[in-house]
Amino acid sequence: MKILVVGDCHGRKQQLETEAEEADVILAVGDICGDSDEMREAMFAAMDTEKEWYDILGRETAKEAVEKSLEEGREVLEQLNSFGKPVFIVPGNWDWDGRDETWEFLAQKRFQKLVDEFTNIQNINRERFQDSNFCYIGYGPCSAPEIPQYSDEKPEEDSEMQEIKKEYQRKKNEIQELFQEADKPVIFLSHNVPHETSLDRIENPDSPADGRHYGSIIVKEMLEDFKPVFSAAGHMHEGYGMEKISDTVAINAGLHSHVVVELENSEVMEVDFHPLREEY
Repeated sequence: MKILVVGDCHGRKQQLETEAEEADVILAVGDICGDSDEMREAMFAAMDTEKEWYDILGRETAKEAVEKSLEEGREVLEQLNSFGKPVFIVPGNWDWDGRDETWEFLAQKRFQKLVDEFTNIQNINRERFQDSNFCYIGYGPCSAPEIPQYSDEKPEEDSEMQEIKKEYQRKKNEIQELFQEADKPVIFLSHNVPHETSLDRIENPDSPADGRHYGSIIVKEMLEDFKPVFSAAGHMHEGYGMEKISDTVAINAGLHSHVVVELENSEVMEVDFHPLREEY
């Protein structure tokens, strides 16, 4: 069995025809929709203020940017759907899923409405899908460790940290339950990679977070506790590659790239990176 894993797209289609034709299943790790420098700059600027990024950018300009992002995402989804294979996806932090948004325009679950247009594509964020061979479990947007790990990022108030830990535990329990109820070998699809691995280290001398590990704690714990067949993720573009965690081959499918995973009897036999990287 061959599985095609599509890395972060950010609104850009890849040349996937050959690999998709040979694949039995396609997985997409999120960040399907496009981004822009103006949105990124506004989001970074908002981190140092009490304002939202769309108020810094201006709501009308933000609407136009989001609409463009969604249209680019639609083109990517159209391509994935056209291959006629089952496609499982989770949203990334650029995919406008409406979760926890206070601005009504962004709270409309726009990404899910896009997904619903395509018959071969299924969003498995915090859900489980089972076919005759495997159980697919998804865990979507997560841009950093669910609990802050660095002193300058931790909240000053203990009460705020306790709320963060409660939310982390709620999410963990939700994903854990999906694993516990699975009665077939699991393939785990997440947007972010496992925390404190070779897959999640930021390598950017210009970034204040250079050298820090920004992967998901929950993903790491699921791999250690349940040992799925393999784990596919993205988000951390610098960590393109793979690492074995417990008994699980964990893959970071990278940016504008893809990976083909060949399975036999629920075991990873070969991993081919495009661009080609060292095989496992």
